[in-house]
Amino acid sequence: MNQSKIEWKWGAFAALAITVLAIYPQINLWIARGKDWHGSYVLVQGDEIAYSAYINALIDGRPRVNDPFMGLDNVAAQPLPESLFSIQFIPAYVIAIPARVFHLSASTAFIILIVICAVGASLSIFWLFNTIIGDARAAATGVAVVLCLGTLAAGQGEARVMFLGQNVYDFFPFLRRYQPSFAFPIFFLFCAFVWRSLPRGNPRKEIRWAILSGLLFAVLVFSYFYLWTAALAWLGCLVLLWLIIRTADRRRVTLAVTVIAAFAVPAVIAFFTLLSRRSASMDSTQLLSRSHAPDLFYAPEIIAIVVLGTLGVAAWRKVISPGEPIVLFAASLSLMSIVVFNQQILSGRSLQPIHYQVFIANYVALVAAVLAGVSLTVRKRKDAGRQIPGRALVYVALAAMTWGVVEVAGSTRRNAAYARIRDDSMPVIERLAEMARSDGTYNAARSHGSYPKVYSTNLMVAGNLATAAPQGVLWSQHTTAAGVANLDYGKERYYYYLYYSGADERELAQAMVEGRFNTLSALFGVERVITTLTPDPKPITTEDMSNEVRNYSQFIRSFSHERAADPLLNYVVAPIQAEPNYANLDGWYERDAGEHVGIYVIYRVKLRNVN
Repeated sequence: MNQSKIEWKWGAFAALAITVLAIYPQINLWIARGKDWHGSYVLVQGDEIAYSAYINALIDGRPRVNDPFMGLDNVAAQPLPESLFSIQFIPAYVIAIPARVFHLSASTAFIILIVICAVGASLSIFWLFNTIIGDARAAATGVAVVLCLGTLAAGQGEARVMFLGQNVYDFFPFLRRYQPSFAFPIFFLFCAFVWRSLPRGNPRKEIRWAILSGLLFAVLVFSYFYLWTAALAWLGCLVLLWLIIRTADRRRVTLAVTVIAAFAVPAVIAFFTLLSRRSASMDSTQLLSRSHAPDLFYAPEIIAIVVLGTLGVAAWRKVISPGEPIVLFAASLSLMSIVVFNQQILSGRSLQPIHYQVFIANYVALVAAVLAGVSLTVRKRKDAGRQIPGRALVYVALAAMTWGVVEVAGSTRRNAAYARIRDDSMPVIERLAEMARSDGTYNAARSHGSYPKVYSTNLMVAGNLATAAPQGVLWSQHTTAAGVANLDYGKERYYYYLYYSGADERELAQAMVEGRFNTLSALFGVERVITTLTPDPKPITTEDMSNEVRNYSQFIRSFSHERAADPLLNYVVAPIQAEPNYANLDGWYERDAGEHVGIYVIYRVKLRNVN
């Protein structure tokens, strides 16, 4: 371990470069909109809408357990089950509390957050590299390699678009707010703390680092499932390798692990205690599947296997010593990727392994590759005490940054129109928030836990509404995100949306045949549309579609006043230039004259009396 003073200027350079790339899509929107910008943040990935909705609810002072899309709070008269939002609460409160103190919106908080997380990720990885290899320039280069090539290492982004014409995740996945962006730097700080707790220095300092490692692990547990389970898998791999190969260190390693476990075990127990209070539908909503089949073909695994093979050959040829700490560290990181993608061999349960692929295993595999590369490069030089040549580092850094620019530019170009349309939805959403507070419905909802409901014919408004307003929505793409509503209930709410929009069976069939994502995911679940989300995909069949047409036809024929009253609508929102056929809606609700806000119109609606 290098104890020399860290040259933080190199870390600052790397952090500045990554931050400029991170904020570029937002800058592009600001330039495009100019004075017409309405305050929206640019999405890194679609699920950010769910997280910003939960943040908005906490900023409003709503309880930890709430469903912002259904418009429900946990109150005595209406207890709600735990959700992954409420269980992984640390990032949410760290973001929401300052936002509330400084009167920031959830959108503004997310704009600030992407800068903070880009800097945090860069500096934490820089410190980890510098701590292990003792070369600030090489550490800064490593930051560029890991963060700019992470999307590529996941088999996603521009490379997938170029060669397959499709994509699931683009841009920089580690920046998805606030999962995993908040906890992402903490994962690598945990790795650095564990490294310093290993028996290579002062035993008392090692214990202090072990205590800090345990505390960070506890934070990870209540931050993001995929990061703390990856951290646990990595720690197990590291300790196992260390105990087997460096037998003289067994006592001190065991002590350090015991100290870490003293913090980790209670946190994990508390996590599973909260998880036991989840809704019965959460497992299906989160795509938990049962399988014992191994899987060795995820892109990060392939990188990890190559790194392990390279280290093995180098050790066999005595280029490196397998007992060197840096070699063990790189090997443990590589093994982690294999473990997280194959733990189901023993557990029999697999939970969306694509999240390991794009949010952590890809970055960890690149860290391992950098460490292995540094170890081999230094060893092969005649004067092993010298640092890696600066010219070589410049070339590597430029290559990585160039690909980072390619990723950012491609993602920004593809999503620019969506970002502008989404920004257009903000004025009507903010007006809905004002209306709920001015007409007393918001205060009333705080006591009984159920907020007014909005039927938006425009799904952009429906999806974004909970990021700035307290009302629930009749249906949006994230209706089941909190786990309170299961797929069947979400499907029924989609039927309501279609019915009030005037769509008949023929239009539903056409939407399915055309492969419209919103329709197919609402009726069959997102995992049957994006088949890479689960290891056991079940493609949608023609028979499945025919069944849904029949089910919707039956829904239309059986629609009644009782159905119209639950869920009870309070507002209707539609684009002024593209209002739907209101025949079905007007049969059950009375609309007022409407209020024009931007390009939308808001109607207050009241359920008609039964004749």
